[in-house]
This record gives sequence, structure tokens and C-alpha cells, in this order.
Amino acid sequence: MSRMHFSWLLLATFLVGAVVLILPQQTAKDIAPESGRFIPGLEDQVNEISWLRLTAAGGRTVATLERKGDLWQVNEASGYRADWDKVRELLSGLAQAVLVEPKTANPEYYDRLGVEDVSLESAGGTMVSFAPETGLSPVIVGNNARGRTGQYVRLADSESSALIDTVMNVPVERSAWLETSIVDISDAEVVEVELTHPDGEVVKIIKASADDENFQLQNIPEGREAKSDWSVNALGNVLAGLELDEVAAREELDWDGAGRLYLLTADGLVIEAAMLERAGPEEGGESEFWIHLEAQLYTTGVGAGTEGDTTEADTRDRADAINDRVRGWAYRIPQFKYNAMNRRMEDLLKAEDEPSSL
Repeated sequence: MSRMHFSWLLLATFLVGAVVLILPQQTAKDIAPESGRFIPGLEDQVNEISWLRLTAAGGRTVATLERKGDLWQVNEASGYRADWDKVRELLSGLAQAVLVEPKTANPEYYDRLGVEDVSLESAGGTMVSFAPETGLSPVIVGNNARGRTGQYVRLADSESSALIDTVMNVPVERSAWLETSIVDISDAEVVEVELTHPDGEVVKIIKASADDENFQLQNIPEGREAKSDWSVNALGNVLAGLELDEVAAREELDWDGAGRLYLLTADGLVIEAAMLERAGPEEGGESEFWIHLEAQLYTTGVGAGTEGDTTEADTRDRADAINDRVRGWAYRIPQFKYNAMNRRMEDLLKAEDEPSSL
């Protein structure tokens, strides 16, 4: 080897060394986990987790979820029951999430993945925080990956983001974390419904027997006729699949002027509800529709106590279970449900000039 060639090799080696010294040194903080679970330690204590906080863009608290005994609650909703399925899916997804590959550690690119700091108004992700005593870092759950399975995430105390193999649903509305089911009573169970409007008008439907297919509209004005079996029967279904849009403590609302609903089932379950339409919180905004309800036992219900039927004790247990869920609460419900349980007599009658089917 010539002396000149050897000199060039020495110079090249020196330059490479200089470049290495100039580049910033990576620390453990900058490097996402190389393999295995994305949040080390969560899987081992996931069953003991009892507190979570979800924070969205602008630092807005979506919900603080806390376990009390066997139930999870949403603290911002006066401690109303949380949707356990959503809480379980979130904890399970985080605990089992496996790193697919590290992603950018450059904050300028975070927004592409939805993992920027949630204090920013433009943040696209949601931060899930754990109780301090767990020692677990909050995690920012970002966008779903495109063209592949997975989701982008970043530990809030790390600069590096990552792609995990899990896709989690993390709603950014508080109501989405509430247990939405209120009651579910199908028209097949119902034998009587009575609506009392604030102005005193009463609309009542009954079945003479629990085996009847159709309800009969009561107190039809002389010369008038029910519009159809369908329109009358629909009143019997007003508490089927009833779900909330929002919840509040019952005493927070003024119930003066509320309408009343009375519903009786064949096994003697009685549901009584107050129905209220009120102005929304924003001036000029849309109306809101609220109810509160309670259950009790009507021991002379049609068919109650006969052999093979639900016993009185069963019905009492059912009423107690409903009251345990609804006592002290008011529920904002969808307008279409409120309209269905707020029908007027005129809504159920044929127009006066419409030919009679008799």
C-alpha cells in the first residue's frame, strides 16, 4: 500500500469519527421498546387498576373512570356507572398491545400519527393516564394505521412514538363512557300504558288479556276512530331499549310541569316516569328531553301468580334491580323516544274527514 493511499485512509477514519461525535447521543428515553408489550408492567397489574383519566385536545378531561367495589363510575357524571365493556376493552387493549415497530421521535411529525401533546388544541389523540402509584406512564392513543392493522401511540414521557398491533376505541365524549341502558321493556310484556300531559289530557291504552295482540285506545271521542293498530300499539313499546344520551342527578332539574307516564306489565311490574322538555344550556339552542323513573310492584297484574308464570317475588326482584339502577338519576333521552312517549289523543285518531273503516 502506498504512503499516499494510507494517508487517505487515516483521514477518512478521522472524518467518520468526527461525524459520530457530532451526532446527538440517543438515550433510553428516545427509544421505544424493541419488542414485547408496549407498556411494560401494565399486564401484571391490569386487574388491580382502579383509576383512569382520559384527556383530549386542549387538555379537556373527557372522563375520570374510577372503580368503586365491583363497579366503575364516571366521576364527572356524579359517579354514574361507567360502561364496563368499554373500560375492559381499553385496559385489555393497552395491556396486551405489542410493539410492531418504533416510529418518529421528531415532534414536528407527531401530528401525522395523532400522538402530539394533548395540551394542544389541535391534538388528534387521547391520553390515558393511570394513578400515580402504579408507576405507569400515561399513553397517548393516536390514529389508526393506514393500509395495515394497528394504531400509533406514544408514552407521554417518551419522545419516540410507535406502532402497536392493537386498535382501540377511545371516545372523546363523556357520554360514550356511560352505561347507556336505562330499561328494556318490550310491548309483548305490557298490558297498560297511561300518559298524563301537563294540561291534564290523558291518553290510555290497555289489553284486556295479556294474550291479546293489540292494545285498545280508551276514551275515544264520539264519532272518532283510532288511526291504526300500529299507531296505538307503538305506545306499548316506549320503554323498549330505552337508552340515555346524558345523565344528571335528579334534583338538578326542575320537574314542575312534567308529564307523567304509567306502564304496567303482565307480571305486575309498574314503571312510573316523569317526562320533561326544557331549553338547552346554550341560548337559542335545541330543546333537551329528560325523564326520571321508578319501579314498583302491582300485585294484581294480569296473569300474575298463575302456575308457570313469573312469581310475585321475581317481579319484586326485577323492580328492585331497576330502582337500584335509576333511583336518584335523571336521563336525557333522544327526541324520537320522548316524542313516542308523549303522544296526544289527536295523534292516534283518524282525521275527522277521513272515511271510517267501520
